[in-house]
Amino acid sequence: MIKQYILGALTALMLASCSNDEKVVFINADEGDTGNPNPITQTLKEKAKFKIGAAVKMKDLQNEANYKNAVLKHYSQITAEFEMKMASIWTSSTASNYTAADYLVGFAQDNKLEVHGHTLVWYDSFPEWFKKAQYDSIAFESKVKVYITDVVGRYKGKVKSWDVVNEVFADGGAMRNETVINSLFKDPIGFYGRCFRYAKAADPDAKLFYNDYSVVIDGGKRAAIKKMVARFKANGVPIDGLGDQFHYATDTNRQTMKTGFTDMASTGLLIHLSELDIKVNTGKSDSYVFNDTENQKQAETYKYIVSMYEELPQTQKFAISTWGVTDKYTWLTSFWHSKEYPLLLDADYNKKPAYQGFLDGLK
Repeated sequence: MIKQYILGALTALMLASCSNDEKVVFINADEGDTGNPNPITQTLKEKAKFKIGAAVKMKDLQNEANYKNAVLKHYSQITAEFEMKMASIWTSSTASNYTAADYLVGFAQDNKLEVHGHTLVWYDSFPEWFKKAQYDSIAFESKVKVYITDVVGRYKGKVKSWDVVNEVFADGGAMRNETVINSLFKDPIGFYGRCFRYAKAADPDAKLFYNDYSVVIDGGKRAAIKKMVARFKANGVPIDGLGDQFHYATDTNRQTMKTGFTDMASTGLLIHLSELDIKVNTGKSDSYVFNDTENQKQAETYKYIVSMYEELPQTQKFAISTWGVTDKYTWLTSFWHSKEYPLLLDADYNKKPAYQGFLDGLK
């Protein structure tokens, strides 16, 4: 009791001695300037021994200071959410619009962030004018070669890595039944391999990736990707890495994920968790409530995935990239359900338990 009285008196004395514009600050001993980031307040990019990326949009960086600050605080790499896709850049047979892509690359350079380029060739991002031109396979590939050469060459040394080809395979592993490539080429995989060669010629130092979704949970798709990688390696096609988008959920089977991840890594290539987000409203329920229990389930899922990634040899760790920065702006609220909260920061840019889960998963 006496001890409490003395402490209270000392506190009162300290407060009384302060002028109106001063305040007493009680400093936690753990927060002293030791020259190292404090483990309690450490950010993802400070703790990780590989790049921590986020998909970003130019308009959000320009229009919202909190968004820009969150990117700079937590991330060391950015991916353009849509501004570097073919349909955004290649506006006609004689014109390209690099305004948004240039902005993002400039933003990254100004702030010492790396850029992962997404994506050069994707069946769902051929411009309408290009699809309607009815080129034969030779003319089509000639145009694509010029496009890849121009884009990769423009950002040579500035964009460190590219998703050269995106989503070739359907669920189960068959060739995707899209109407552009498959209808033109008797050997679509050969065409995609040549796209890697065009990118390599334009920037020999850039890391080149194949990117797809459900790689670690779809055995058929994964087998098809591994077969393609083996063919590429045998033919000298310059592929450096594989990306799995990791659009998974709190109820995704962890053992399936782990088994598939080990199999994916057996290629020996760089591994990129390229578009990570974790769905919580798995039943698409209109009455869903993102409560403490749901928050914790999401945090544990993030921790499991990051811990799994950390088990890779250091030479295969490329980056983990979240598909977005905040729950305020996520594609899943339109694609999946309006009540969805898949990212590490909430709509007010506060760290969610998911952020701590990710942090805990890092070595």
